[in-house]
Amino acid sequence: MFIIFGTIGNALNLFIFTRPTLARSSCTLYLIAASIDNILVIYVSLLSRLLANGYGMDVARTSDAMCKLRFFVAYVLFALSPYFYALACFDRYCSSSPLATRRSLCNKKVAKQLIIAAIILACILYLHMAIFYELNRSGSSATCSSRPGLYDLFYRIFYLIVYCILPSFCTSID
Repeated sequence: MFIIFGTIGNALNLFIFTRPTLARSSCTLYLIAASIDNILVIYVSLLSRLLANGYGMDVARTSDAMCKLRFFVAYVLFALSPYFYALACFDRYCSSSPLATRRSLCNKKVAKQLIIAAIILACILYLHMAIFYELNRSGSSATCSSRPGLYDLFYRIFYLIVYCILPSFCTSID
């Protein structure tokens, strides 16, 4: 159901946000980026999870590199959307500011630069997953998981801050 409704909803978002009247706004670029990211989450992350859990076809269990890549890509994609929405909020805040310097931040060039910066930052922030996730083999079965111990604690705190607290904080800054 997530795949069907998510695809329809995000496709409709893309259809609406690419109309000429809305395409002029820099805020629309952030919403388009979020919709594209959501589609990638559906077809890269959720679909691979569905294949792994529902049909036993887990690409993450084929090699250590695929284990690292699947989790890195999935978590980067999951992390981007809230930041694109935060950037859209920031864009709207700047557009309504009485200060000309803030209003000057509301243009497509700045929006494109901030979208690229958010993608690069997410890749850097989640790079630790490509290092500390590994394929653990025990007998004939294999699982892809984070290293136990200190990294596991770090990751739980990191995820709470980066995915939950920080985007909310970014949207509420005045």
